[in-house]
Amino acid sequence: MSETSDDSAGVLFARQPIYDRKLALAGYELLFRPYGGGPIVAADFDGNRATSQVLINAFTAADIREVCDNQPAYVNFTADSLIRDIPFDSRALIIEILEDVTDTPEVIEALVRLREEGHVMALDDYTLTDASHPLLPFVDVVKLDYPFYTAETLADTIQSLLARYPDLQLLAEKIETQEDYRIAMDAGCTLFQGYFLARPEPVYGRVMPINRLNILRLLAELNAADISMRDMAEIVQRDPFLSVRLLRMANAAFAQQSRPVTSLHGAVMALGLSRIRSLASLLVLSRFDDKPHALQQLAMMLGHFCHQLASQLPGQTSEMGFTVGLFSCLDSFMDQPLEEILAQIPVHPEIEAALMRRTGPLGLILQTAIDYQRAQWERIDWPHLAELGLSPDQVAGAYQQALMRANRDK
Repeated sequence: MSETSDDSAGVLFARQPIYDRKLALAGYELLFRPYGGGPIVAADFDGNRATSQVLINAFTAADIREVCDNQPAYVNFTADSLIRDIPFDSRALIIEILEDVTDTPEVIEALVRLREEGHVMALDDYTLTDASHPLLPFVDVVKLDYPFYTAETLADTIQSLLARYPDLQLLAEKIETQEDYRIAMDAGCTLFQGYFLARPEPVYGRVMPINRLNILRLLAELNAADISMRDMAEIVQRDPFLSVRLLRMANAAFAQQSRPVTSLHGAVMALGLSRIRSLASLLVLSRFDDKPHALQQLAMMLGHFCHQLASQLPGQTSEMGFTVGLFSCLDSFMDQPLEEILAQIPVHPEIEAALMRRTGPLGLILQTAIDYQRAQWERIDWPHLAELGLSPDQVAGAYQQALMRANRDK
């Protein structure tokens, strides 16, 4: 990780410092930037993908404490990002709730859970002139959109906020002149961010070039039906990309424990075989950086959906269900027919039959998952599912569980 570029490094993200009233460093906001360093194309921008990319790069491709000089990292979160599992150290991260997030039941439930987990949260781009925002009870920092206010309305807004929430920290953002800084100071702001103090600077790092055939074989190994924890650790150990990122992820998830996770076997034990499998698969799929993020989401969701359905069948290995769902999208990742892809990797005959011919219980499960997520319920073979002991309610429940798991893995 470096703040200077070289020929083999790309932009992991940008960072902009945040200062307190004594101009001491109080944190950094980490901002999405395209890896190639080009401009952000508004029409192609995906806020969920941006959050995921910044978090993955900050906590696994870089050393978050080094990046932020041992200060907290402010990272933007969309509504969808908030409801996912956040397996990172709450002491190193401040969740910055974007201004378009509303108080839906799902968001409120997520904010309650995040508070219980010890996360600090900030409300971004605040432009109200009172303390009526419905998410204020959950946050510790309010980022006031300075250009929106006059000196008088800024002071009045801060007075209203502190009257109702006296422990709030008020951060004035978009401070561009010394006069802006003076006015924000006089109004009672405690934190400051903007071009007057420092512009965002890119943070560079290296990513490994991809060999698609090697990635394909790695996916097949990770998703072998009879894999043990020892085998999983050995497979991950052979891949430096996975080794480093999963170790960092395990340590971020278990930062509160007294002893760090120092081995891949320890990481597998700490996170569990199923969680390691899904996280490793997600990290492997993330190497296809020329593919849309939505394709990764679909592959993981189908994997979890088929896993949930297979787990309810007697004698059926649920992990084979995950593999069938995940592998059903490989043709889109590889730009090759599925038949050619399966000829290059070892897969269980039942998995191949399910993928190629939709035969057997796994084939029925896969087709059901595909039809259900497309809302083509009339195409689902409900009588055959009933013979296997799967009711419409069980399928609906499996789909909801799959969505939750896929969101947690993002």
